[in-house]
Amino acid sequence: MAAVSAEEEEPPEAAKKKELIVPASCVTWPSAVAERYEPLEKLGEGMFGDVYKAWDRVGRRLVAVKRLSGRTDERFVETSLRYFAREAMSLGACRGHPSVVKLVATHADSARSNGDCFLVTKYAGPLNLRQYTRLRSAEGRPFQEAEVRDAMRQLLSGARRVHGAGVLHRDMVPENVIVDGRRDGKKVVYRICGFGMSEPAARPSRDGSAPLASPSPYRAPEIFLGSQDYDDRVDTWGLGCIMAELIAGSGEPFFGADLDAKVFEKMQRAVGTQGIVEWPGLQKLANRDLVAELRETGCATYTGCLREVFPEEVLSEAGFEVLSGLLDANPERRLTAKAALRKPWFRRFSFGGCCFVP
Repeated sequence: MAAVSAEEEEPPEAAKKKELIVPASCVTWPSAVAERYEPLEKLGEGMFGDVYKAWDRVGRRLVAVKRLSGRTDERFVETSLRYFAREAMSLGACRGHPSVVKLVATHADSARSNGDCFLVTKYAGPLNLRQYTRLRSAEGRPFQEAEVRDAMRQLLSGARRVHGAGVLHRDMVPENVIVDGRRDGKKVVYRICGFGMSEPAARPSRDGSAPLASPSPYRAPEIFLGSQDYDDRVDTWGLGCIMAELIAGSGEPFFGADLDAKVFEKMQRAVGTQGIVEWPGLQKLANRDLVAELRETGCATYTGCLREVFPEEVLSEAGFEVLSGLLDANPERRLTAKAALRKPWFRRFSFGGCCFVP
């Protein structure tokens, strides 16, 4: 798949003109932003704003300009300065890792009380992982296990860096993974982005926003149950969901359903209820009725069918050890990013027999 590499220098003028499919007059950025960045292509939009591929006239490089709306209108919901600062600080704390998008600059439109805020990152690729997986599915090119392993190695390595910086991402979904397929035939590069719902790992108390931080098909079981005492393993659960989707190859959420209750039931069917029932934190949760129901019927209701969904001819024993470890319903047993990367599936051997761990 043709893609523009994040490391590529100034594009040829002909290619640049070809990519300029968004008239500059249609993009209303404040002068400080518009003078430096030339919009080339709209990459997408969400609840809080939009993202454009742009040309940095000063740095002479491709960037992604994320605009966070300063007001609520028919298209977007207002983003407070607090959320803008949190995303910028999280990106800054993780700077320097190849599997996390690189923060280049921040801008705030101070000319208006409801001015927009801008996060500028180095351009990381043309597609997010959802788009890339659907494209491959449409082309009849399923992911081979080696490709899944390479993608998960990169994403877990990025997550390890995020967690090591004291940050919880809380929104590990395919839309927040940027894919660069590269023109030169080298391996596909995956980078984590979308830190808008991140928070400090060492925060003394949670603000109750965890259920809103990510879509329900990627929400860890403890968040479904209302826990405020969670850690970086809510992110590795999301990465486990992504891994399952890469193996399945359809481009659709592995735990997708139309209602949150159906999503939670689908999770229980796949991974079993024993893990969450055995979790010591279960008794501390406020939803006593649901806790009592899980304790009474959980172990007998769902024993899990993950191995039946992904048999050994689809996923090796070593690969399944990682998948099942990331999708352990008991958060205390669930793999951290660091622990997952030390599993045999990721080990490399030299000719001398020495083992190297990423």
